[in-house]
Amino acid sequence: MADPAAPPRASLKINGQRYEGWTSIRITRSIESLSGEFTLEIVVREYTDAPRWPLRTGDACIVEIDGETVITGFIDDIAPQIDDRGYGITVSGRDRAGDLVDCSAIAKPGSWTGKSIEAIAAELAKPFGIDVVARTDTGEKVKRFALQQGETVHAAIERLARYRGLLAVSNAAGQVELIRPGAGEIVAQLVEGENILPNSSAQHSARDRFSDYVVKGQASGDDQVNGKTAASIKAEARDPAITRYRPMLVIAEDQSTPANLRKRAAWEASTRAAKAQRGTIPVAGWRAPNGQLWRPDLRVGVTAPFLKIEGTMLVTEVALVMDERGTVTELSVTPPEAWSLLPVSESADASAVGAP
Repeated sequence: MADPAAPPRASLKINGQRYEGWTSIRITRSIESLSGEFTLEIVVREYTDAPRWPLRTGDACIVEIDGETVITGFIDDIAPQIDDRGYGITVSGRDRAGDLVDCSAIAKPGSWTGKSIEAIAAELAKPFGIDVVARTDTGEKVKRFALQQGETVHAAIERLARYRGLLAVSNAAGQVELIRPGAGEIVAQLVEGENILPNSSAQHSARDRFSDYVVKGQASGDDQVNGKTAASIKAEARDPAITRYRPMLVIAEDQSTPANLRKRAAWEASTRAAKAQRGTIPVAGWRAPNGQLWRPDLRVGVTAPFLKIEGTMLVTEVALVMDERGTVTELSVTPPEAWSLLPVSESADASAVGAP
C-alpha cells in the first residue's frame, strides 16, 4: 500500500514507457457512466531542447496511480499549446469501454432467445475485445431480445440490464462488469466543517419525479401466457414524496413479464427519487481512510446540515483531481435507494435527505 503521507504519483503508460510530471490531473470513474475518463496536463514555463513525447491519438494506454492501474484504455485527444511563457500539452482519453459508448451494435441476426443477460452482453462486446463479467446474479434467461436499428452497444446492454436493476460499469482492467450497486461498505464519515472541504454542494429537485409510474408492455404468447394476458400487461409504482398528481407512463422496449415490469416500475420510481437528490463533496487526498483509492459504489456517512443531507449515501462518481487546491477527490453521492428495487419510502422528503 502506498504511503498515505506521500503525494500520489500519476503515470500514463504507453508501450511500457511511463510519462509522469503532470501538473494538472482529473481521473473520473462513475457507476452512471460505462466509461471512465482522464485528462492529464503538463505545462513547462521554460523552453528546452528536451525531446517531445511521442504521444499519438488512438494509442492504447494505462493510467496508474502509485503503480496501481485505474484506467485501461485509449488516448482520444492530444492538445499541445504554446505561448510566450512556455509550452504544454493536454492528453485525454477513456477506458476501453468508450468504444461501446460510441459504436453501433452490429450483430447477425441481431436477436437472441433464451440467453442470459451476460451472454448477450458478451456477444455484443466481443468484436471490441472486451470481456463482460457478471458480479451478481443476473436472474433468469431473457425470453427474447432484439437490437434496435442504430443503437449503440452501450444502449443495448443498458436496456438489457435495466429490467433487472443492474448497471454496466467498466473496471480498471478494461472489462465491463454487471453489478447491482448500493451494497458497498461504509468507508468514511464525512462531516460538514470537519473533513468536507469548501465548495461542496447539493441539489434537491422534484422536477423529474412523478407521483405514479405505470409501465406497460407485451409478451410473446406461449402455453402459459397468451391472449389478452400476453398482449397487455402492466405494473405500477408510487413516489409518496410527490403529493400532487403527476403520472408517468412508460412503454416497455422489450418483451416483458409481469415480474419484469414490476421491477422496471420500482426501478423508475426509486432511481428518479434518489437521483433527484445528490451532493458533490470534496475531500482531501485521493485515498479513503482505509488507505484505498476512492472508487464508486462505496457508502459514506454524511452529516451536512447546510446541504440538507444526513445519513448514509452512496458514492456514484469519483473524480481524482490535482489542481491549485492540491490533490482532492470530488465525491458525487446519492441516497443508496437510488439503485434498489424497493418502493420509495412513505416518509420520503423531496427537499432533504435524512433529517438535517
